[in-house]
Amino acid sequence: MKIWWFVVLLLAGCSTAPQSDRPFPLQVQSVSTRPGHIITITELEPGDLLLSSATSPQSWGIRLLSFTGVSHAAIYLGDRQVAEAVGSGVKIIPLQQAIDESNNLLVLRVPGLTQDQRSLLREFAHQQQGKKYNFKGIVMFMPFMVSRRVCELPLMHENLRSACLTALARVQLADVDDPQANRFFCSEFVLAGYRHAGVELLQGQASWVSPADLLHLRDGDVSSWHNEQNMQYIGHLKRWNLREILSLRSASRQAE
Repeated sequence: MKIWWFVVLLLAGCSTAPQSDRPFPLQVQSVSTRPGHIITITELEPGDLLLSSATSPQSWGIRLLSFTGVSHAAIYLGDRQVAEAVGSGVKIIPLQQAIDESNNLLVLRVPGLTQDQRSLLREFAHQQQGKKYNFKGIVMFMPFMVSRRVCELPLMHENLRSACLTALARVQLADVDDPQANRFFCSEFVLAGYRHAGVELLQGQASWVSPADLLHLRDGDVSSWHNEQNMQYIGHLKRWNLREILSLRSASRQAE
């Protein structure tokens, strides 16, 4: 029984930060991806970060392990093109395809991103296009998503939390951040792309970061890692709608 309680404690790890301007003294890391508002594709800017989820078992597994509503990260390049790393490798796909393949898609933006930095992001995406997916990295990362909870317990100070995550990652994951790497998983590709453009989002190697870590960089949230750059929540391009799913299933049954 004690072992089960210990497992629950680890899985319930939730980063916090002090806040003196509100009645409750602690700000708790938010797992919600509930839409603030819906935007159109005309409101996107090159360099925007796209975070999404899907209905696949892989997406559900990543979301359960990370305790958030996102399982995939990609970069909007402009001209209705999106760069991403998926099982078939690094690809540049139409924006509409990215929207169609997700059931929930939100947009974050780095404030003050320059035209040169946007050009470097596009350059990086085209340079890496066709590179293979980092299957070994993602397999190694899954146990880390569970064990890292010990570093994210409530009341742990930001500096101690980040140091704990770094030490644990160096033990469980390869302590190598090779900019010439030939393989990426989705969030690794995104963080490497921003770094190529001279934008430091957070401390930690690209292979240590999940889509959930990128989500928690949004304003008003609590980052697990020591963050170098907060991101603005722009809106949702697509939101998950239970009523629509239920109505589609009902229509399908009636057709049968």
